[in-house]
Amino acid sequence: MKKIILCLAYISIGFIQAQTIDKHFTLNGYINCDTGTIRLILTGDSSNYPPIHSSTIEKIQNGQFSFSGTLSYPLAFRLLFIGAKEYISDQFYIDAGTQTITCHVDSLREIPDINNKTMQELRQFKQHHYTVETIQQYTKKNPDSYMALWQLARMLSFNYNPHLDTAFAYLSDAVKMSYTGTSLAKKLKAASRLSLHRVFPNLTLLDRSNHPTKLFTHRQSNKYILIDFWFSHCNPCIGQFSQFKQIYQQFKNVNFDMIGISIDDNQNIVNWQKIIDEQQLPWKQLLDKNGEQAYKLAIDTYPRNFLLDSNYVIIRKDITPEVLNNFLAEKNK
Repeated sequence: MKKIILCLAYISIGFIQAQTIDKHFTLNGYINCDTGTIRLILTGDSSNYPPIHSSTIEKIQNGQFSFSGTLSYPLAFRLLFIGAKEYISDQFYIDAGTQTITCHVDSLREIPDINNKTMQELRQFKQHHYTVETIQQYTKKNPDSYMALWQLARMLSFNYNPHLDTAFAYLSDAVKMSYTGTSLAKKLKAASRLSLHRVFPNLTLLDRSNHPTKLFTHRQSNKYILIDFWFSHCNPCIGQFSQFKQIYQQFKNVNFDMIGISIDDNQNIVNWQKIIDEQQLPWKQLLDKNGEQAYKLAIDTYPRNFLLDSNYVIIRKDITPEVLNNFLAEKNK
């Protein structure tokens, strides 16, 4: 299983040789800092990426750097610079052939200046306010667009919408059958299980004593239940606990319950237990070891939560503590 977690963090990559890649690329770069190191890093789920061969870490010399390698179609990346300052770019695309890229260490998540065909397409695409409906229209008119394929993958990482299925269906067979397209098709199918108005699956997880247990072990007596996915090194996840605790204490005896699901691996189970105790989390906590169930459901960004009704039907997704508090207060008037 390949998995990458997005939690205001970055993960670097190690590329391996692939049999099917036959197009060479060179990325010549400029950055307004004389020294340091710079890396090509993945953006989003690593399982969207075919095996490719490329240099991934380069030293800055007089503000210049260069990456080279092979790829079979345009791929999405970010740049991570570590030097006098730390800089990470927004997503951009590398094409076959030679191209140049310019970065500014003082900027925040900029889309770097880069001169290739896919980036020209992206700039034209971003001139319009795009939604899942407009990406659907775009893929219908541009079925051979790998840029659109990556945009669909990016949108799915935030939330599933049935329009993404339609948009994907409009893509050409060549794009859909690419490594990224095949991966995205599986994720769309999995994510559809967690769309609004669907019943949340009764997962088998581990309790704090390492015993297998069902997510829902009895008929839900409360009207609403929040399923909160997190892990022990996710600062934004932990940062919400204080507000969730206040909400839980206020509404637990009225019509509300919570279940926390951690995706920590074996090495972090002790830390998972430690965070629960340090934060004094009063609601039920379960472990999805290594995030295996989450991966099957195409959950790859954290924190991620689902608000269910008494029949375990999903009625809200990724609800903030503030919105949840207002929702429950309104329902209890």
